[in-house]
Amino acid sequence: MVNCGTLLKSALVAILLVVAVESTDEKLAECCETVSNVKITEPITGYMIQKRNAQCVRAVIFQTATGLYCSQLTAPWVRAKIVAFEKEKAQKASSSVAPSSPVSLLSIITSTASPSSSSK
Repeated sequence: MVNCGTLLKSALVAILLVVAVESTDEKLAECCETVSNVKITEPITGYMIQKRNAQCVRAVIFQTATGLYCSQLTAPWVRAKIVAFEKEKAQKASSSVAPSSPVSLLSIITSTASPSSSSK
């Protein structure tokens, strides 16, 4: 049986987690509704360009080990970061015979965000 103290502690932990997630700086929920022009200094593991639509703004979404970040597409450092990522990716692909392809968060988002053509 769950006592009142345990239930209260669980509720407080849940509230703290929600507050922590909500206050995280420009991390992705469903799409980028706002962007940041603060340079991302950690290694990029993937990216995608988001087009503007009803609630989403035009942005580049960078994937890192700690999460997804919505960045301003026109920020001065963004193009250099993308070029460096693509160059590194090409070097890795050419140096390995059978590159491993782990599933990335971006591939999951893009595959679940748009309707599949088989659902007609």
